[in-house]
Amino acid sequence: MWVLGCFAGFAVLFYLIQSLFGGAMETDPRAGERLAASQEVAKEQTALLEKMGLNDAAKRKAVFAKTAAELKNKKPAKSAALVPGSPTQLKQMAAEAAAAPPAAEQAPAAAKPDAAAPAPAPQN
Repeated sequence: MWVLGCFAGFAVLFYLIQSLFGGAMETDPRAGERLAASQEVAKEQTALLEKMGLNDAAKRKAVFAKTAAELKNKKPAKSAALVPGSPTQLKQMAAEAAAAPPAAEQAPAAAKPDAAAPAPAPQN
């Protein structure tokens, strides 16, 4: 019973603090713009549903039943998505690192001295 008294006491305390120190809530200056955008989206969605013929409950039920049947008959496929840090991802990273040439082979040709080119003559 004392638990309910604690809850009631905190509720009264919260109400008093909010009534004394809680000012009026600020309104969003873009609220009208957002409401208009929301109404426009709802209107477009309704138009698309009518265009697809899904505003009729019987047609909607038939389309959803057909889609559900197709999904039930579809066989599961292997996903190409990798979870970072998973064993599969770590194996792929190791395979890519092994297939990549070493850093010395990746250096540009201009940085490597060419054995066929003559050495410059010494300046006196």
